[in-house]
Amino acid sequence: MSDTVRATSPNVPSENQDAQAVESYLLSTLDPVGRGGRFWILGLLAVVAVGAAAWVTQLVNGLRVTEMRNYVSWGAYMGNFVFFIGISHAGTLISAILRVTDAGWRRPITRMAEAITVFALIVGAPMVLIDMGRPDRVMNVFIYGRFQSPILWDIVSITTYLTGSILYLYVAMIPDMPILARHARERGRSPRLVRLYEMMSLGYRESAEHRRRLALALGAMAAIIIPVAVSVHTVVSWVFGMTLRPGWHSTIFGPYFVVGAIFSGTAAIITAMAIFRRAYRLERYLLPLHFRHLGKLLLVLALLYAYFTLSEYLTAWYGGIEADRRLMELLAGNTAYGLTFWLWVVFGLFAPIGFLLFPGRRSIRAIVAASVLVNIGMWVKRYLIVVPTLQTPFIPAEAAGITPWYFPSVVEWAITAGAFAAFLLLFTLFSRLFPILSIWETAEDVDEARARHVRVPAVAAPQPGSAVRPAMLLVALIVGGLTLLAPAIPTNAVGAQEAARVELRRASEGEEDVLVAAVTVGGVPAPGVTVEFFAYRHLGLLALGEDETLDDGTAAVSFPRGLPGNLRGDIRFRAAVLSPDSLAGAAAETVMSGGVPARQDAGEPPRALWSTRAPTGLLVGITVLLLCVWSTYAFTIWQLMRLRGIKGG
Repeated sequence: MSDTVRATSPNVPSENQDAQAVESYLLSTLDPVGRGGRFWILGLLAVVAVGAAAWVTQLVNGLRVTEMRNYVSWGAYMGNFVFFIGISHAGTLISAILRVTDAGWRRPITRMAEAITVFALIVGAPMVLIDMGRPDRVMNVFIYGRFQSPILWDIVSITTYLTGSILYLYVAMIPDMPILARHARERGRSPRLVRLYEMMSLGYRESAEHRRRLALALGAMAAIIIPVAVSVHTVVSWVFGMTLRPGWHSTIFGPYFVVGAIFSGTAAIITAMAIFRRAYRLERYLLPLHFRHLGKLLLVLALLYAYFTLSEYLTAWYGGIEADRRLMELLAGNTAYGLTFWLWVVFGLFAPIGFLLFPGRRSIRAIVAASVLVNIGMWVKRYLIVVPTLQTPFIPAEAAGITPWYFPSVVEWAITAGAFAAFLLLFTLFSRLFPILSIWETAEDVDEARARHVRVPAVAAPQPGSAVRPAMLLVALIVGGLTLLAPAIPTNAVGAQEAARVELRRASEGEEDVLVAAVTVGGVPAPGVTVEFFAYRHLGLLALGEDETLDDGTAAVSFPRGLPGNLRGDIRFRAAVLSPDSLAGAAAETVMSGGVPARQDAGEPPRALWSTRAPTGLLVGITVLLLCVWSTYAFTIWQLMRLRGIKGG
């Protein structure tokens, strides 16, 4: 660091530190990395490769390579999921809330916070697929999804949040894109990189109309992303809370998860600030002021989280319900989980409070140490939320001679390490392509600081980061539609359905009832055709067997006995031709009696969200809220599209 910079006050920019100096210094952080940086990236790539290899091993061998079993079906993967979704709130808190309230000190750290949100969601959301063991089955959520399922809410909310976070990050980066394109061109960087910057700039120029359009887009996104972020972690908590499990079925779980998410997100952004401040020598921009402000916020959140934790466990402990009592003994008693829990209480909660409680000792080192302890502690806390509850079912497993136990296997640890390495790698590569500090916002912050230092009022020019106007949300248009894509039918199946015909009936052969399929081609019986028989069930087709047609073109299987039917005992059956290929696809369906009549429930189902009679007002309300969110996204995209059409400088 130069002598000039050393002589500068930590809170006031030097005389030479104008907007041009800010731009030049932040662009210098994009220079090629040295040997240490290359080793760092190669190390992260190696850990990611190990995690990917472990996932391939899991895909090939199934979930048996993990320690998850019938009782503990969620483990480290779901702990990772909740942790990463939690730290994603850093961008919402630091950037959106502070942008809406027009807190000027936020400017140098907004991009770092917004990037944490995007990369945490990109890494955290796939943890659900990894936990499933069969990623292909995620399509069943869309094909057979029901509005009553909290899993469907989770997918919809996280998809909405990820889309909005990426859009929010991109909108705030647009003013830097022309600067990056010019810098890359002057330095002789790759033409593809120059084209990338130019394409992302959308033709943005420093004109009044461009600033106004960008301010509308950025303001709309800042306003809408806050309720979206809160709703996302609330929905994550509902996935737990609406599962009738001891320790989960609690009305406080929604705000408990949201406060925990903001708590861990704030700690994540403090840790990231400290790392990039040292790695890129950003001491002149990431000032002690920023650490002190975030340290105060972290202290408030730590005290609030301690209060929620006490409220959660004290009520369960005092109530003395059998299942809750066994859970508390496992979680906080003389067990392995008890030792982990109390270590978290001491080092993950009260130690950070001690580091932050006394203003005179609230140095940068103390604040960073507290944030690191919070990051580690909150991952442990998510693990303690998931696993002990699953080991404590309402009916004790010990009564059946089973002692549920879980500790992550090597495969699970490898995938977890790969996930954290992927998060750090994405963050590192992002900082190599784009300045980790927003150039235009940092320059704006420096200009205002210099104006205050010389007692000259800052120029009140309209900027993309100006305060949000409440009337802006009224321009959100309800848009979109649903496009239904009919699956393409194979050509050979069409030909088979035209050339072959299948008839399905029930018949008796001696004392046995059978299902008979008669296959004809052009009205002539087709011998030697393989036919498979099915019965329709709630979760798909139940295979009843297959048979080859005789000379008269008939194939048969035994009629199933004891299958549940509808209220009248009717069952729908299906017969489909498997071979030869020229006839494959021909099928017939029919409804026959012979099943066990379903018991008719007394009365109508309750007017609850989980039932088939969900309250209409609730369904309409949720739909309208989703339309408002996506309409705001559409409004933002429309404003960005208008940038290219604006002429003049």
